[in-house]
This record gives sequence, C-alpha cells and structure tokens, in this order.
Amino acid sequence: MRVIEDAVLRIFADRQVPVGGQLALEALRAEWPRTQMRRSDLVQGVRALVFDGELELDEESEGPVLILTPRGQARQRAGRTVEAPRSLWSLLVPKKPEPMAGLRHHAVPEGDGYGRRKTDIS
Repeated sequence: MRVIEDAVLRIFADRQVPVGGQLALEALRAEWPRTQMRRSDLVQGVRALVFDGELELDEESEGPVLILTPRGQARQRAGRTVEAPRSLWSLLVPKKPEPMAGLRHHAVPEGDGYGRRKTDIS
C-alpha cells in the first residue's frame, strides 16, 4: 500500500503542488497510467492518503479536487516520495550489477586461439 500512496504523492510532487494547493481528480486520473499500476490502486491510494490526513478531498468545487496538506508535504520532504518507483516494472526488474572492475583483456600470442582475445580475472 505504501508504494501506491507514494506514487500518488509523486504526481503531486511532479506537478509541484504546494501545501494547500489543489489537483483535480481528473488530472490525477490522467497521469496515473504512467505509474503502470491498476486504476483501482489509485482509488485505494487516495482513500488511504485522505484517511491519514495527507490529502483532503473537496467535492464542493466544480469537480472533485485533492488538496495537499502539511502532513502530505512532510511525507514528501521525508524522501519517501522521491524514492517511490515510477512504475511497477521498476520493482520487478532486478538492478543491474556493477561492472566487474577485475576483468582485464590480454592478447593471446599468435598461434594460440587465432588472434582472439582472452579474458583473465585478476
């Protein structure tokens, strides 16, 4: 659930919504597909953030809008939103290993290996 909430708050951060600033629910829905999460996850994440007091829902305006609270901004500043994955795929794909610095290429003397290069690990 934390990943979903962080993805919602990331959209607020990407849009640079200040404390007390509003983001239309339709705008949030329009940006949600780039997270590659389910549409139902958006509903779940918004409900949790509203329940926790990190967002407020205003349904009295022309369309439903979400308002970033000081508590929501504090969570963004704590770094949790910055580290949130941009997509579900980034959670599933293992990180690339660091290049192996110990590999060295040495030329094989002529006659052995037809001039190919040999890799020695030192």
